Amino acid sequence: MPFDFRRFDIYRKVPKDLTQPTYTGAIISVCCCLFILFLFLSELTGFITTEVVNELYVDDPDKDSGGKIDVSLNISLPNLHCELVGLDIQDEMGRHEVGHIDNSMKVPLNNGAGCRFEGQFSINKPSPPTTTS
Repeated sequence: MPFDFRRFDIYRKVPKDLTQPTYTGAIISVCCCLFILFLFLSELTGFITTEVVNELYVDDPDKDSGGKIDVSLNISLPNLHCELVGLDIQDEMGRHEVGHIDNSMKVPLNNGAGCRFEGQFSINKPSPPTTTS
């Protein structure tokens, strides 16, 4: 007796003469297909849509640091050229510095296609929003 691999078939075919289509079955099938399409499109939309958040909030863990918080950044941007990377500093006390270049360095990544930005700066307390662009 030869080995029959077909006996492992979980979804065996039922002969057409033993089945009968119904309106209820059709409605359930259509609703399931629409639900699957809805889930697919919502996941695809969530995957494609990105939200860019460009604010960094700094906590104040030490009250005795003299009114300044030292911040060090090391950010890798694999698909952004170095000439497009800059640092703008703004705090709640009114200090606004555009294009901060002191103690900062730009290192090209991926043959110039990306950039690693390293920088150090001090900001005033209380914790300000700092924008990196």
